[in-house]
Amino acid sequence: MDDLKSIEWGALKSCNHCWVNDHLKSHPIIENNKTITRLYSIDFSGTQQDLTAIVDSIADSIEHYVYDSKQRERFNKKGINAFRKAVSFFGETNPDMDGKYGELLLYILAESILNTPLVSHKIALLTNPNDQVKGGDGIFFGEYKDDMAILIGESKIHKTFSGALDSSLDSLDRFHQNYTSSTLDHELFIARSNISESFDIEQLESLFEAFTPGTKEYKSCNKAHPVLLVFESSQISKIEKKAKNKTDAERLFERWAKKRIDKAYELINEKLNNYSELEKVYLDIFLLPMNSVSSFKHSLYKAIHGIEYK
Repeated sequence: MDDLKSIEWGALKSCNHCWVNDHLKSHPIIENNKTITRLYSIDFSGTQQDLTAIVDSIADSIEHYVYDSKQRERFNKKGINAFRKAVSFFGETNPDMDGKYGELLLYILAESILNTPLVSHKIALLTNPNDQVKGGDGIFFGEYKDDMAILIGESKIHKTFSGALDSSLDSLDRFHQNYTSSTLDHELFIARSNISESFDIEQLESLFEAFTPGTKEYKSCNKAHPVLLVFESSQISKIEKKAKNKTDAERLFERWAKKRIDKAYELINEKLNNYSELEKVYLDIFLLPMNSVSSFKHSLYKAIHGIEYK
């Protein structure tokens, strides 16, 4: 355990993601036992929530998500543009059906907010970029809540909050039910076999041991799930229509956000009564309401590919 804690894992993030504080605004956090609920909002531009800046920033992050630093260095030496290479892993899939956009944003939040580096660039395992990788939406490792933790992500972009929540809890439950323990074993195998080349030998050995069930390193680590729920809310449009300027829009949103996170927290706790195994691990839930999830995904598709989806 001391060996794991002696490494500054936060310094090993694939990117600093400095733009997050500029384009995303945090709201009150509710923490109860092992469940943390956070609400974020897209920053207002005048009286509107403009997707342009955040979409461009997310798109600019794909090369860091797909490739680790060593891979990007090799591309640079060969004169290969890492971003253009990474685009191929975001295939020409209908953005309304593609789950990789949620995975990409969750990776950014887990590294920037939770300060835990992405360990396994799993998306690079895709042989067909139009396929969806099964399993967790990103594997992270680091110091979380003052203890070492293995973090397996889950992201859902849905029209409704309840729909996103139900789908995410169902997926997470499969990791911890005894009859499907092979799901977690498979995820740990993926992590061990595809650890980022950015880590040195000591870090690689520590990670390998931490992701191997039965070792003392593995037993010393908590399990946590960063969860991203992106969903639509008609209230945002109402605020945009009512607000007189940016300050007024932010004030109105703050007032609504307090009520929204309280309701979300109540529903999460209610739902968890049906998922007893999930009450035994940490759930760090990010809520991101927006006007239209379809517009968000189509805008991100265009920012990545340079063309509209047809």
